Amino acid sequence: MEDYSQDTIQQREIHSVTEINQTASDFLNEAFPPVWVAGEISNFREYGTSGHWYFSIKDSNSVLSCTMFRGQNNNLRFKPKEGDQVILQGKLSIYAKSGRYQLITSKMELAGFGELMRKYELLKNKLNSEGLFTKKSDEDIPEIINNVAVLTSKHGAAVRDVISTLQRRAPHINITIVPCKVQGDGSAESIIKSLETVELDHKKQAYDAVILCRGGGSIEDLWSFNDERLCRLIANSPIPIISGVGHETDFTLTDFVSNLRAATPTAAAEIVSEGASNLRDFLTYLKERLVKEMKNNISLAKENISTLQRLLRSPKQRLEEQYQRLDLATDRLLVNSKLNFNNKRSNFQIIKTQLESLSPVVEIKNQKSMVMNLFNSLLEKQKMVLRNKKQDINLLQEKLIALNPSQILNRGYSITFNEQGEAIDNVDKLDEGQIVTTQLAKGKFKSRVES
Repeated sequence: MEDYSQDTIQQREIHSVTEINQTASDFLNEAFPPVWVAGEISNFREYGTSGHWYFSIKDSNSVLSCTMFRGQNNNLRFKPKEGDQVILQGKLSIYAKSGRYQLITSKMELAGFGELMRKYELLKNKLNSEGLFTKKSDEDIPEIINNVAVLTSKHGAAVRDVISTLQRRAPHINITIVPCKVQGDGSAESIIKSLETVELDHKKQAYDAVILCRGGGSIEDLWSFNDERLCRLIANSPIPIISGVGHETDFTLTDFVSNLRAATPTAAAEIVSEGASNLRDFLTYLKERLVKEMKNNISLAKENISTLQRLLRSPKQRLEEQYQRLDLATDRLLVNSKLNFNNKRSNFQIIKTQLESLSPVVEIKNQKSMVMNLFNSLLEKQKMVLRNKKQDINLLQEKLIALNPSQILNRGYSITFNEQGEAIDNVDKLDEGQIVTTQLAKGKFKSRVES
């Protein structure tokens, strides 16, 4: 044994306990990169105020103290418990205050997670290399879906979310629930059997699409949706399939072989009902457009009616015009009759003068006979002219009778006069409280204008 008794204080380099522990901690951090350690959780404690975790992992021979701070454990999707087999990643360190050797943990996985992820990636690469991921396309999903089959657990929240979403957004869709086991032993076989049942029914009653869904969970909970037989069946299915498994961050192999992946079961239902929802919006747009065009047409029709009303003449005005035409025709008839008579009389005088100028009796008789014949012919023609004119007058009289206001009144019409005896042909000429007289075919009556 070495003897340091003779050393002077100046020759010694004395360190504090904190310095020693800190130096050892720095040495461990520099000497060892982040390491992965597997073991069993024991003595797990969570500090409620800070949210930090303190625990140990052990195997059959040794125990290692561990600390996982809140900033790292917040990202975990599970909370470890006593006896869990886990895989940790962290840096070796020494807690200076107690000199405790520990692992500052940055990542934690359940022991089976790594093996499952390895199997997941191997099968994913295998199916992708065979072209199963590109075999189905979202373009095969009909825009309007009327019949949909939903493959999920009949007791889970997913089926309630899907049904409520479809009934709210597209109540016309016929929903067929095909229950199956979505977690645990035999779940993959149950899903396969349900999908095969749907494909058999599809031959009798065609389905427009299939929703394969369930709620979120760990990779172990969702493992049945990574089954190779199920993936191959989906990829070769003649029915468009929408995969709505887990939450937005969850991915299973059925997402890649389906026609379309939905982030959640509710999102899958929204995709199925999107076409119907868009159609309803389009029909609403068409309805609004039709109503607008109808209103425009009605407005134009009203304007045309107003224009025609302004151009429409009253019966009284038309009757006055006919009176004037009749008076003109009568005047022309009288003038023409006088002219014809004067002309005939003049001719008669000329002929009479010629006869008187001839002295022989025979010639006189012949001329007299000729004159009489001419006179008789003239009288006949005059009578014919008078008869024709009389017929014209009778015809005009019948027209006048037909246009007579009293005759119009006999057909159910009436004429309303104001107190000055003027005919009312426009409501704008009326005032509230004004007394008006209405002439009917038989009798007349007075009334007061209220509005």
